[in-house]
Amino acid sequence: MLKEIRIKTQRKEQAVDITEEVQDAIRESGIEEGFVFIYVPHATAAVSIHRYAENPDSILLEETLKVLKPGPEGEPLSKAAFVAPTEVGIVKDGKMILGDDQRIYFYEFDGPKDRVVYIYVGS
Repeated sequence: MLKEIRIKTQRKEQAVDITEEVQDAIRESGIEEGFVFIYVPHATAAVSIHRYAENPDSILLEETLKVLKPGPEGEPLSKAAFVAPTEVGIVKDGKMILGDDQRIYFYEFDGPKDRVVYIYVGS
């Protein structure tokens, strides 16, 4: 099953928690065991799995990404390439396996923009 999540970002750089949307897509698929691919088809956006953040702006990876030397294409492209456009997870008991404090975040590096995230659930 393939599902699209539409996101309208509000700022130049923004982190959006999409964990519930991914888990909803898995539930809708009816698959109990399998895998989930999360793909962001944008050159200046990405997806990442990491610790829960009460304030998503606190996980914009600014300190980590400051060390990047932007290429000729610019900073947003370099940041998105560093974080990556894809995550893959395992589905067990109808849910993506995540640690107790893990969440799935969409990262915008060149907003505000209308974006799409693709979620593919298979067995």
